[in-house]
Amino acid sequence: MNEDTKLFVTSKFREYYKRAMIEPPKDFWMREWGFVLFDKYFPTKLVMRRHTSFTTEDNLVKYLRENAPAHAYYSTALYKYPSADMAKKGWLGADLIFDLDADHIVSEAELPRYSYEDLLGLVKKETLKLIDFLINDFGFAGEDIKLAFSGSRGYHIHINTGGVRGLGSRERREIVDYVMATGLDIDSFLVADLKEKKRGAKVLGKEDLRFIPEGWGKLISAGGWEKRVFNELIEFLHEIAVMEEEQAIKMVRDVGEMNRKKAQEILRIAKDETMMRRIERGQIPLFAKPIWTGIAKTVTKIVRVKSADRIDEPVTADVKRLIRLPGSLHGKSSLRTQPLTIETFKEFDPLADAVVFGDSPVEISVARDSAIKLKGDSYKVEEGEIASVPEHVALYFFCRGVAEIK
Repeated sequence: MNEDTKLFVTSKFREYYKRAMIEPPKDFWMREWGFVLFDKYFPTKLVMRRHTSFTTEDNLVKYLRENAPAHAYYSTALYKYPSADMAKKGWLGADLIFDLDADHIVSEAELPRYSYEDLLGLVKKETLKLIDFLINDFGFAGEDIKLAFSGSRGYHIHINTGGVRGLGSRERREIVDYVMATGLDIDSFLVADLKEKKRGAKVLGKEDLRFIPEGWGKLISAGGWEKRVFNELIEFLHEIAVMEEEQAIKMVRDVGEMNRKKAQEILRIAKDETMMRRIERGQIPLFAKPIWTGIAKTVTKIVRVKSADRIDEPVTADVKRLIRLPGSLHGKSSLRTQPLTIETFKEFDPLADAVVFGDSPVEISVARDSAIKLKGDSYKVEEGEIASVPEHVALYFFCRGVAEIK
């Protein structure tokens, strides 16, 4: 980014901050703040100005308007002395933060195969999964979960309730392990219930006990991953019960990796209303465990939050992390770090809703080939081209290092 381009971008960022209504995070005066400015080092070297604090919201707003930072951050931690050196800050607790980004979900080798729009769609899907875990497995209320588009290729989830602030790094890593099904032993959720074999004889008859030679099992709880797998098991059994026999047997063998005889036995159970009523109460014939295991593998693969490197675990586990300020601009895209709720997130389109600049024409000199879709329109430029594009497109290309102002 040459000096003329940098001056233009800075002036536009300043215009934004003068009109923007940015809501500071809860307990903002107890947080450390950090900023990267459009200084002489930018963008070759990003110099973070940190160990800053603000006692009033007016002081924060004034700083943003006067300095128009390329990047603005605040600490997930609360401190007694937020502007002191790290050793003297006096840590008091930290919000629970999740950072989902495209390069955490798609490997570096695969990234070139996806458009920017496609990557944002993938990240949104994984973010929805994580929200589901936080509400249904961890019991967080929807209003306690705040979201923000990162301004680039992902989303941040913020939880700042008092109950999470005392969690240490180990507990935070365990949450990441859970939502990613890391080390999950789904078989351990199904335990033997020996006395049920006798009850089974009365219900099914001695002749039918040959179909459950290893007795009955029972689920150890009724929530979390176990519930997810159990619900899929019931759905699977109901599905094969109405299938043509050969198709059903093949499906059972594919899922449970078992021989034809055992697959036929599974199908017989699925068609037996008495057996199905018992299974729906959480009592499962242990010989069907391969099906339980096979379905568990499928469910965890689909339901778990996918990440190439554990949802950027360092962000979640680090109790002194800096996170991007919702409402601020991202200096590598010019897009807004858009604050969201669960309701607004579902319909949010980052390539339209996070665009804050206008449509006035700006002439640019293109340094490398690039393409982008913003506000519903697609733009493609080639190296060496002189092009006139809307202001919001020019700013995106400038911040991405694709072009300079002409």
